[in-house]
Amino acid sequence: MKKLNFLMTWLCIFILTMLTACQTVDDISSAKHFVWMGEGKSEGSDELEQMFIKLKNTGIDGVMYQCGVDKYPAVVALAHKHGLELHAWQTILRRYDDRLLSEHADWYTVSRDGRSTAEHPPFVDYYKWLCPTKPEVRAYLTELVESIAEIPNIDGVHLDYIRHSDVILARDLWDVYGLTMDKEYAPYDFCYCEDCIERYKKETGEDAGTFGDAAPDNERWRQFRYDMVTETVDALTKAVHAKGNKINAAVFPTPTISKKLVRQQWDNWNIDAYYPMNYQSFYREDIDWIEQCCIEGVEAINGRVPLYSGLYMPAMKTPEDFRLAIQASKRGGASGVCVFTPYGMKDAHWAILKEEIDKW
Repeated sequence: MKKLNFLMTWLCIFILTMLTACQTVDDISSAKHFVWMGEGKSEGSDELEQMFIKLKNTGIDGVMYQCGVDKYPAVVALAHKHGLELHAWQTILRRYDDRLLSEHADWYTVSRDGRSTAEHPPFVDYYKWLCPTKPEVRAYLTELVESIAEIPNIDGVHLDYIRHSDVILARDLWDVYGLTMDKEYAPYDFCYCEDCIERYKKETGEDAGTFGDAAPDNERWRQFRYDMVTETVDALTKAVHAKGNKINAAVFPTPTISKKLVRQQWDNWNIDAYYPMNYQSFYREDIDWIEQCCIEGVEAINGRVPLYSGLYMPAMKTPEDFRLAIQASKRGGASGVCVFTPYGMKDAHWAILKEEIDKW
């Protein structure tokens, strides 16, 4: 009897130990947290290393880092030294590149009123956009992501601006540019280049160049623009996967919003993770809106890959707002958060980020 009790005791201990171990593995693998970094920065290695150490100690798992392609090997090595993933954050269809503009101005998108973004960018001077329909553009971008995916030990390619220019700006930006964008206006409606017109006509028999102000009412024409972006993403995804690497993207908050504002139907993509920019202040929404965005996004992709909720630090009026935004992301089913950016975070923000990651 004593032997039986002894065996039963050890069996219970073994089962509890295994359950605890399994729970720990699940907790570790089910959530990750990231930051966007590097945009417009010229950081020295010492400065960057101190930031990486701080990120790791806070519980951050990886960095979406923007820099010149030639600088990635050193940044990857430094990130890995401190246990961080490093994904190459690159703008894709928005390309303000002097060589491209000089040699391939015809690659750029054309508005419904016939103006090329190469010469007449909307909103701001750097809003110069390549057309995703053009085979030459897809070939150029494929070569770009392949060169990044081949960088030794890099953890992935992170796409940004993989969409059309905003046909409708987020509400809070209307006042910034002195515009009312309550519908699709011709100067902001893209793309009407020869390649888009010809391919659409070949597929449907319709001439989009004749639509005029009725263009926004044509669902097939709208879907065609979504599909051209999706086809480009598919080409880049295949290229990166062929190199044995991963690809993910920063996208607009929900499939509904992204289609309406920027011709981006991201729930149809086959990438490895999504990073929706749930920037509530741009849409004049409160923090609870972040939860609803996450819910819609997670449901749209049917849980096939992770979705990390992008949080915009300038929109956090207080450190407690930051806490609430993280919690809203978790309630909405996100697999973690991605913070834009850590540079301006105060001690209180860092403490809250660590607390919420530890509790996730």
